[in-house]
Amino acid sequence: MLVSHRQITKLQPSRHPSRGSTRVNLESMNRSERSILIVTGIGHALCHWCALLVTGIFTPLRAEFGLTGFQVSALPVIGYVLMGVGALPAGYFTDRWGPKPMLVTYFISTALACVFAALATSAFTFAVALTLLGAAVSLYHPTGLAMISHGLEKRGQAMGVHGIAGSIGLCGGAFAMFLAELWNWRVGYWVMGGVSILSLVVMLCLPIELQEDTGDAVEPNAPSTEPRKPPLRLLVFLFVPMMLSGINYRAVMTALPTYLAGGDDNSTLTKLLLFLVFIAGGASQFIMGRRADRSHPSKLYAALIAISVPLALILAWTGGGSLIAIAVAVALAVVHFGTQPVENLLIAEHTPRSLRSVSYGLKFTLTFGLGPVAVPLVGYMWDATGTLAWTFVLFAAIAVVVAVMIMQLVKLVDAQSLVLDSRVRGSDEPLGTVDQTV
Repeated sequence: MLVSHRQITKLQPSRHPSRGSTRVNLESMNRSERSILIVTGIGHALCHWCALLVTGIFTPLRAEFGLTGFQVSALPVIGYVLMGVGALPAGYFTDRWGPKPMLVTYFISTALACVFAALATSAFTFAVALTLLGAAVSLYHPTGLAMISHGLEKRGQAMGVHGIAGSIGLCGGAFAMFLAELWNWRVGYWVMGGVSILSLVVMLCLPIELQEDTGDAVEPNAPSTEPRKPPLRLLVFLFVPMMLSGINYRAVMTALPTYLAGGDDNSTLTKLLLFLVFIAGGASQFIMGRRADRSHPSKLYAALIAISVPLALILAWTGGGSLIAIAVAVALAVVHFGTQPVENLLIAEHTPRSLRSVSYGLKFTLTFGLGPVAVPLVGYMWDATGTLAWTFVLFAAIAVVVAVMIMQLVKLVDAQSLVLDSRVRGSDEPLGTVDQTV
């Protein structure tokens, strides 16, 4: 049986009055929930920050180690691959040991890898350090998201805040470049090593309580809604769309800077435009996360993907380098970034507790591991057509496939909720009837 906690709420009296509230806010969280949000926010920002440090120091690395442009850009490749591939085993061990011990491992291993990178004396040892750093940060996503899933009731808004923290981490390259200009390129890794240890201390000092399940309670004799062995079609309708969205994300992030700047991807204007896009996308993650807490997340996800199709086609039509293109790109960022917390909420609602972390691991293995195939594809289309506009046509085509598959997921969940309805009612009592006596 595969139904979400949200659908169970419709069928049974709610034991959490706040769940039905029309307003979701951070003040409604207890101490443990706020602590989880702080720890996972720091962990998420740190993950992306550390992974992207190297992108801001290519120039000093070339000068110090005598590397070509190709060689210096190849240094983090294995680490980036491990960041995706390592998420699956990380999820496996999180399901068995629990999120908190795995986050301890994450912070310690990240700190050690950063120190190793800061002490590197050759291009080879620095590449090894980046490989270890990629393996270390791969621990975060299935672990942090599992902690949110098991420790917070209002998962949607928490996923939104979590997404904003990750967007902050995208500034890692700019941070490393700034420190390299002030001192040297090693300082960024020393700083992040220190932040990792400090984050560990903060986590150990905060009250964090994880429960078996934070969804709505179910009567003892009610039919089980916990999916023990998810059917293949659910896995397909859940994870394949997320994989395709990961390819879309990487394609857009690869093409957008040059496209918006009219061909000059190194200009100050380009950096400002990207900052605007990230701000809009980060705000959208929080808004859509809150929205998902009080709506049907599958339908919300499908709607966002469907809206992205015409936006992508309009962006392709503009040709880039114009105010119209910028406005449409911001709108596309709002829609596309807004799907990320909804995706994570869908996994929390449609996978069993015992496989929650490995499910997140599978998602990030697919998105981080296969998403980079979009990079050479964008380059090929650019060479073949002479324009990056076709990247957004490809985005629209993939988004159509994603929307269709998510609607199939909606139909599957709705059909199974009807089966649960018939079992829960079991008598002539009207659906959702609640005893109004005091």
